Amino acid sequence: MLRGQRDEWDMVFAGSATEALARMAEAPMDVIVTDVQMPNMSGAELLERVVAQYPSTARIVLTGHTDEATTTRVLKLVHQFLSKPTDADALKQAVTRACAASKAGTNSQVRSIAASLGALPSTPELYVQLSKLAASEGANGHDIARVIARDPAVCAKVLQLVNSSFFGLGRRVSSIEQAVGLLGIVRIKTLVLSSQITEEFRPARPVPGFSAKKLLRRSTITAEFAQAITRAEGLDKDRQDQAFAAGLLHDVGLLVLASRKVEVLEDVLQRVQEGNASLCDAERTVLNGTHADVGACLLELWNLPQRIVEGVALHHSPSATTFSGVSAVTAVHAAAALLREVPAANPEAEEERAFMPELDAAYLKQVGRSERIEQWRQLTPAAASNAEAVVT
Repeated sequence: MLRGQRDEWDMVFAGSATEALARMAEAPMDVIVTDVQMPNMSGAELLERVVAQYPSTARIVLTGHTDEATTTRVLKLVHQFLSKPTDADALKQAVTRACAASKAGTNSQVRSIAASLGALPSTPELYVQLSKLAASEGANGHDIARVIARDPAVCAKVLQLVNSSFFGLGRRVSSIEQAVGLLGIVRIKTLVLSSQITEEFRPARPVPGFSAKKLLRRSTITAEFAQAITRAEGLDKDRQDQAFAAGLLHDVGLLVLASRKVEVLEDVLQRVQEGNASLCDAERTVLNGTHADVGACLLELWNLPQRIVEGVALHHSPSATTFSGVSAVTAVHAAAALLREVPAANPEAEEERAFMPELDAAYLKQVGRSERIEQWRQLTPAAASNAEAVVT
């Protein structure tokens, strides 16, 4: 299947897990692709050893049906999960994106950041299950609701959102299946991912000047605001969903640092509080990259849609995008920047100011939206109100 990639990739093929570990000991590997059911040493045991010995190697599973216990064990170890039969294009895309995350894609700084974090965590299990279900033929709202029902925290979040003022239903929705129909699978998956990320990346210890709870609130408002901007600009539902997802996840890199490199985050915030540098400048000094780079690297590895990854990567530097129109980058940058200007919508704007980008007027002029800024500002109170309904 990968024969056509011989001129692009250096590839090693192993006939067993033992041989794979031996070959990895000889030279570093960016990506490992493995089955689960193998003789002598299972794919799960192999991946556990890879996590321990080679934490910066991206991990992809390509497998057929396995029992639930094995699947649960494997999902905690992999970055991407591909079900057999898988065509060549799907496998190439998975490996390409894993390489992009490992090698930093267009940003040469991210590789060192990813390596310094050790083993980047696997894609949250519930998100993987929903993604597989959504991609399967014949999946319906009942099936999706049954998967969501396994996580009470996610159930609560979904019901909070669907009953928020944003939908204006005039009635209470208490059925997860009905909520799935109203919200759509893309938004459901984003909420699941956000909820599980928040749980996964709990700060290692209190950090002066940083609050995970406030970050979640700010991200939720940004998501609602970004989606409102794309709606006001007449973008289709897919683009609106991309903006919402990128807004909700745009500061995930800060959570990663708070949980995995807390001393780095403390150093960065101290420099910011002393007034010597902006957040991103301080991060580049300390980490040789930014929280946006870290977040984008993680989401790239998890195979999220490219527009969402780009929205996260460039929310502080939108002019770096190669897309000339309005996109998730535009909406998330504008939403995050304008929130710092509207205290009524975000009472903690001054306290959280350091985490929000400055509005890039030159970029907005470049995409022909300079005259829309004032209209966008008017959307912030409603976005904040909708967010309050889903932030606990």
